[in-house]
Amino acid sequence: MFDSTMLRLRRTPIILVALAALFVVVASLVLPRFVTELGIIVLPLALLAFVAVVTLFLLPAHILPAVALATFALVPARILPQDGPIGALPLTTMIIVIWAVRRLLTGSADRQPDAVPAPFRSATRYFALLFLAWSLFALVRSTDLQASLGWIISFSAGVLLPLAIQTASREAYWIRRVWLVLGATLGAYALIEGALRANPVWGTLFSVLGLSDSQHWSVYRATASFGHPLFAGLFFAVACALAIGVWLRESSKPALAAAVLSGLGLVATVSRGAILSAAIAIAFAYAVSLVLRGDKRWGKFALLAVLMVVAVVGLFQFDAFTARNNSIEAELSSQARDLGVWVSIQAANFTGWIGSGPGTSGITGRLFDDVTIENSLLQLLISIGLPGVALFLLMVGSAVAHALSRRAVGAATALVAYTVCIAGFNAIDALRPMHLLLGCLLLLALHPTRADAAAPLELRKGRETLRPKRGYARL
Repeated sequence: MFDSTMLRLRRTPIILVALAALFVVVASLVLPRFVTELGIIVLPLALLAFVAVVTLFLLPAHILPAVALATFALVPARILPQDGPIGALPLTTMIIVIWAVRRLLTGSADRQPDAVPAPFRSATRYFALLFLAWSLFALVRSTDLQASLGWIISFSAGVLLPLAIQTASREAYWIRRVWLVLGATLGAYALIEGALRANPVWGTLFSVLGLSDSQHWSVYRATASFGHPLFAGLFFAVACALAIGVWLRESSKPALAAAVLSGLGLVATVSRGAILSAAIAIAFAYAVSLVLRGDKRWGKFALLAVLMVVAVVGLFQFDAFTARNNSIEAELSSQARDLGVWVSIQAANFTGWIGSGPGTSGITGRLFDDVTIENSLLQLLISIGLPGVALFLLMVGSAVAHALSRRAVGAATALVAYTVCIAGFNAIDALRPMHLLLGCLLLLALHPTRADAAAPLELRKGRETLRPKRGYARL
């Protein structure tokens, strides 16, 4: 630890000089045009960006994915620039790129790769490589080369690049910890927001910046820091599923508290698809925990079953949920989703089921109808075709299988929640900042955390005994 700290201190002057020189070169080329368009305010913003980049190079590398996750959760995407290079590579994803570059250039700062064979992790990387190759093939025949290239850059940086890192157990530990803390904290905030029917913090920020309020539904839907209830619902659904899986695996009371708070925040968003995805993921966690555990603690499973029943009964007694479920807008939304399925099939058939190009589902879908396709998997079906969707699901499925092989129920459950939830709105193809979340979940699933580092487990005489692998004793 002392040697690594001294090495980082010796590198600091070199990093500062290199970044300062790069800043001067880039600023001299870029700033004159932006000063003309935006005025003098661009200068302090550029200086702030320089300080942020320097900070990212000086922070310990293993916390950067968690920093990116926290930035995504606390800084709404709608207040960040969306044009130019930022459109192809969101600011939060840039943090992941800096992390990956630091890890690849300085060598593995983590423990040695696992001695235990990991066929599912290898399969995940293999399917990811095939997915990239197929996406590049679809790029060649794209109907909008700029949109397709931007999508590939964003997805490759946010999802595929992290898979190039061989060992990232410390990163996974911090991702899990930050996601649970943010899920609990923002979930409690969303609950208060729903009770107040106002967003006192981020709503005020939007008002100061002159941004319109997203509330246009028949009932108030909490958005917390995310600017939209669907985005908040996805984050809370994953946090709740992750926390339940961790609690089932480790009997962690803080994880149970995080599950309750993030679950309440999820309900406050009144996002039916996100609530359903959390329910499916929790049922998945319940089932695999029953299978994986040697000595079954039936009291815990009984408690979870009671909590689920109470949650379902309470949900249908929740006035906002019943009002939303019975509203005309909900009926229109369901009709639009049904129409979106028809449009997706027609558009996919129009392209021969091999895709019209990454990120072009909206363009191709509008050839048949102007309806928004609120299903990420159907959007991928249009843009990268049936082979692309199959490779995407195989990549995610093998990551889930690897997590379960290490008994990391929380990581597997969170990835299931994410995959089910994005099938309820246009996330992957249309909202590039969402790529970051998938990249973080793949890191979490493919690399053991401190608690999971004790795997593999051996079942002896019907009981679980832990054998910590060498090299993780101090984690």
